[in-house]
Amino acid sequence: MRELAEIFFGALVVAFTGALMPGPMLTLVITSVAQKGFWTAFFIVVGHAALELAVVISFYLGILKYLDNTIVIKVISILGGAFLIYMAISIIVNVLRKKITLDFENRKMGAPLGTKNTFIIMGKGVLISLANPYWYVWWLTIGATFMIKSVTYSYAGVSSFYVGHILADFIWYLLVGFIVSTGRRFFNQKVYIAILLVCSAFLLYLGIKFILDFIK
Repeated sequence: MRELAEIFFGALVVAFTGALMPGPMLTLVITSVAQKGFWTAFFIVVGHAALELAVVISFYLGILKYLDNTIVIKVISILGGAFLIYMAISIIVNVLRKKITLDFENRKMGAPLGTKNTFIIMGKGVLISLANPYWYVWWLTIGATFMIKSVTYSYAGVSSFYVGHILADFIWYLLVGFIVSTGRRFFNQKVYIAILLVCSAFLLYLGIKFILDFIK
């Protein structure tokens, strides 16, 4: 049970840190919510979640069979850990250089989301993920490392990883959708930076732990 909780919360924080960074997904959510309303954020993440569920299933049923080698597992885990450390240091450096900002300026609301557009919005969630090179790098390094650890605990481990991972996306992007749709200002740049730094510290810890666990 402790191991499953570790997988869940590890996946949650790592995914949350990745979601926090400005990128194509965040841009899509902000612009879509500004045009069509809050629920577009939900359906964008649903599309993204469906794609990542397919990735997790393919890892579990097929891809990991080709990775069932001690040396391959160690290499992937070390690369995954190194990438986490790189992410953490990169975020911290960019924060110190004041290069990371969050822009919620576009708040002018357009027409509400119609039912017929739901699948189009979900499709955008899929396409924006596939169009992001970072998404592939993440799954081939950090994602693969988590999956290798998760499959040790069968369905329970994989489920803990997936739920923790995708929950982070729902929490963050729905919060963004709420802020954009309501125009609330309680979430400011200082709060955003503080969350980034805390998550970065956890990434450093997790990256070092991944490397140490697999070089023993």
